[in-house]
Amino acid sequence: YSDGLHANDVLSCFKHFPGHGATKDDTHKGYAYSDKTYEELAKAELVPFVAAEEAGADMVMVAHIALPNVTGEDTPCSLSYQMITEILRGDLEYEGLVITDALNMGAIAETYDSGEAALMAVEAGVDLLLMPEDVEEAYAAIYAAVQGGEVTEERIDESVRRILEVKLGE
Repeated sequence: YSDGLHANDVLSCFKHFPGHGATKDDTHKGYAYSDKTYEELAKAELVPFVAAEEAGADMVMVAHIALPNVTGEDTPCSLSYQMITEILRGDLEYEGLVITDALNMGAIAETYDSGEAALMAVEAGVDLLLMPEDVEEAYAAIYAAVQGGEVTEERIDESVRRILEVKLGE
């Protein structure tokens, strides 16, 4: 599928990491989770994401589901350093763009304000923020975090580099 998109100059996006296969509830409406362990996910839901780099996926979209039996907490995967940086980028060796699912969905908007969610996503390793409920608030939080030294310019530059590489077809 990814090859077909690329043949027509369309970027490919594998979604929704780490997989909605055993998710309870709906992230559009509010909190949703899977009680699977990492080992269980590795046998099913993670399989397509293991192949994402080799398949040439331009982006991976991260779901707002929580995996308490993997992370030990209820933080959505889209805001989780462990899920994005340690597992997706580390364990699965994915080097492309990472984008959140829509940040105005209930699983995020009911618990986090736009600035908090945007900052958590960037700190987790996300490159692109999809549809924050309040774009100006999301921008202001990230800008203030960079100005205050909470987020380094190097961290922002990592995302800019990945975005430019995809745009330039490198």
